[in-house]
Amino acid sequence: MEGKRRKPAYWFWGILFIVLTGGILWSYRSSLTAGDIKFAVAQTGTITHERKVMATFANEEIPISAPSTGKIQFLGENGQRFRRGEAVAILQTAGAAPGMTQDGMKQTILAAKGGLFFHQSDGLESILTSQNLNSMDLNKLLAQTANVKTAGATVQAGEIVGKIVNNLIPTQAFIELPSIDGLTIGKTLRLTAGNQTVSAKILRKSDTPKGVIVQFPHYVDGSAAQRRQDITWSYLPSTSGVLVPKSALWTQGEELGIFLWDGGVVHFKKVTVLDQDDSQACIENLPSGIPVVITPREGLEGLVADVKNI
Repeated sequence: MEGKRRKPAYWFWGILFIVLTGGILWSYRSSLTAGDIKFAVAQTGTITHERKVMATFANEEIPISAPSTGKIQFLGENGQRFRRGEAVAILQTAGAAPGMTQDGMKQTILAAKGGLFFHQSDGLESILTSQNLNSMDLNKLLAQTANVKTAGATVQAGEIVGKIVNNLIPTQAFIELPSIDGLTIGKTLRLTAGNQTVSAKILRKSDTPKGVIVQFPHYVDGSAAQRRQDITWSYLPSTSGVLVPKSALWTQGEELGIFLWDGGVVHFKKVTVLDQDDSQACIENLPSGIPVVITPREGLEGLVADVKNI
């Protein structure tokens, strides 16, 4: 009889413990759930759509050769502009030669044309030209290998000691692209080469190799010294506004939105996405500085949360 009396007591205390434990957990359910929420602050910024592409530049370039053997002294800075007929270098020769002054047996090397004089050449001055880019087989043309040479203190007769680059005419270039779909002749590409961002006009399309030939509005700085280089193609316009991590986007029913933190409570807000990239989204009419949930899930609406650790 005594054992039978103890069983109801065990059941009573067991049920009471379960009820108390459940009540405590229910009371703190918001805090426990909110502890797993991660936040980020919405901030103003700009989404850009850019891609690195390879450019092969072509300018009007004229190689300059040494008329005889001797020690060379360049005049002016590398890349300095000279007028046609101006001296670009002085050659201290070893013997008499036509045009040589008797005083110190020096010979002057003149600029064959007005332009920028560079103290090096790559052997492609007469090959990679604007005319050839638009008329020749691009596969064969682009396969040509550059052999960059800079003249030493002593040069041999006939040796190329530099080149004149006409910087008064626009630079052209072949731009390697992953796709040319949607591109048409006459359309412009937004390109950044070095510190210059310009709109270059498409002159020719190519399937093999895939890309386009473009003409820049002017001479591109650095295109003569480094004929092949990476440049940036802005393939879509940029968008400025308030940005949130793309992970903050959440579809609730048929509505796209984000969970905001306001007054200590999490709320769902339907939003319009103006633009996005792989990591961020630009949201219309969203206040800058407001915390947003970057780990959205069901059941967050109305939860009390602490965002001190953002």
